Amino acid sequence: MIVLNICICIITLIVGYNLKNYFTGFSKFDKKILVWLFFFHLIVGLGFHLYLTANGGDPILYWESPKTLSINQVLDVIKSGSATGIMYLINYLPSNVFDLSFFTGNLIYSQLGYLGFIYLYKIFQSLFGGVEGLYGIKILNIQIFPYILFLPNMHFWCSGIAKDTLVFFAIVLFIYSFLKLRKRKWGILLSLLILMAIRPHIMLYLLLGFGLGYFLDVKMKGYQRIVIILVFITGFISIFEYVLEFVQIENLELATIEEYTTRKSTKLSRDSIGSSLDISSYSYPYKVFTFLYRPLFFDVSGVLAIIASVENSLLLYLTFLAIISKPIKGFKLAPYIVKGVFFYFLAGALTFPLILGNLGIMLRQKNMFIPFFILFCFWIIWNNSKRRNYITT
Repeated sequence: MIVLNICICIITLIVGYNLKNYFTGFSKFDKKILVWLFFFHLIVGLGFHLYLTANGGDPILYWESPKTLSINQVLDVIKSGSATGIMYLINYLPSNVFDLSFFTGNLIYSQLGYLGFIYLYKIFQSLFGGVEGLYGIKILNIQIFPYILFLPNMHFWCSGIAKDTLVFFAIVLFIYSFLKLRKRKWGILLSLLILMAIRPHIMLYLLLGFGLGYFLDVKMKGYQRIVIILVFITGFISIFEYVLEFVQIENLELATIEEYTTRKSTKLSRDSIGSSLDISSYSYPYKVFTFLYRPLFFDVSGVLAIIASVENSLLLYLTFLAIISKPIKGFKLAPYIVKGVFFYFLAGALTFPLILGNLGIMLRQKNMFIPFFILFCFWIIWNNSKRRNYITT
């Protein structure tokens, strides 16, 4: 099997390196940035693999367990209602049938994460009419785009065998497909299927966010708003019960929700790897701030925390730039994609801090939202700069 693993790794690297060539509209500079992103993501993926082999983690379970199970046993795990069973099923062919190594599996997943970054780059390119207009956005007189796409934490959690890799890919595929909805229906369907199987509450957030974004689009006619909102309400209601069952909430009574958030927060705090900082006693606003912007330098407890604190300081300053760039006016002028991204981010930023009791688990979970918050901030700053014809920092 060593030969097969080597062959699969080589093919994966060749395909991954050339993924950018399957997209139209990339300039020579765009492709240069995507090549850098490819190698950066690859290096981070290697770090992800080494970290797991040294410290353990769920990805090892997702890859090694299918090797010892029959397909019927995998289906039984799925019937129990666990998303882990879906991971077993996805990995069954490469892990069990082809007996590929954990390293090869991580490499394959890493390229899926990299494809997500290509989609993210295309989203930026489409929304801003090319990325050149973003070069003027600077922090301390330093150009931050496209280099903000190289934030290590954004890459780390989607560079190996993990639900987060599949979820990140599904989210960016959903948004990318929404740019040309009629031509990319299959992208919408695939992304929703992935999210339904692994994290249906994220799908709920997307439907809610983009339903609101579409409804508030200034270009929409009255009858179009009614049709769109009915479609999204129907989709929302049709999966709502399934989501409640998936997250194990019996009803939406206040006492039930409080009991669920307490239980979930306690469990995730206990199971988390990384920072052991317990935030369960924080006030709600401080929990939201912690979810979005910590660890900062006063939280530093190791190399990973130092890297994360640099990223969060950058994110905090980017938020400040957006706040002083007339965000309400920018939001009103935003296309429905940007509005949908914002509402999706807002849903996650306001609810996830309630169920995450540990800073370490927050660092991983917020990766589903931060790239899109960055997109929204760039829109606000860029839109304000168009009106003023210059950007000050």
